[in-house]
Amino acid sequence: MQDELVSALRYAVAWSDQHPLGWLDGAFPVTYEVRGWKFELAESRLVAVLPTPLDLDNAREMALPFLNAWAASLEVDERLLVTFTYLGADVVSGESGQVQEADAVVATFGAMVAVQLPSPPAPSWDWLETSATDAARTLCLRPLRNGNRPVVDAANWLATHLTGWAGSESEAASRLNVSVSYMKRARTEGARSDERKVGKESETRTVEEKVALAKVVEELVRRLHLVESSLTPGEHLTLADWPA
Repeated sequence: MQDELVSALRYAVAWSDQHPLGWLDGAFPVTYEVRGWKFELAESRLVAVLPTPLDLDNAREMALPFLNAWAASLEVDERLLVTFTYLGADVVSGESGQVQEADAVVATFGAMVAVQLPSPPAPSWDWLETSATDAARTLCLRPLRNGNRPVVDAANWLATHLTGWAGSESEAASRLNVSVSYMKRARTEGARSDERKVGKESETRTVEEKVALAKVVEELVRRLHLVESSLTPGEHLTLADWPA
């Protein structure tokens, strides 16, 4: 298929949440149009229709930023985890100009329904995926949400990650448009928790403090995504904006 032109790419789609996820009647199909592309979404299938036929490699390369933006923005903003698995492409016949649907592996995804949503939220198409954002979501935000990483450990990891990303704690604060004291508190509340280590400077975090710290981790990960996408991170935050 490398030398043939394709008009559409086909993907299997899997959805998940902190709870088993289902959809109300009428949730699908949904169609999104962005920059000439048309994404036709069924619950477990996606057809990405190209603006103009391209060879397969270029088509898949052009589709990837849209799929990355889709997955990243829904996970951070909506707490929905969506994955796309490439199945095949529709080939444009050179002789007839007709489209032939490629054979695709049938993929099914089943779950006990505990939470039902009316329809998939629209993605933020301008989000970009980078190594920094991918690590923040998969190693920090996702395990924090599913209970596999304590919030104090997630906060400490994220503070270290952001410092390495920006080169210093103060530069990280500047890029994310938060005060240095805000960044320092996020780091110290995680680093000094007695859940991580016991010492003279260790402190016990209350349930309320952990809830607030989790909100801060969520906000910093979101701001990282926006900055890496060359978007405005949001209004300036100081300690006065620390969650109650």
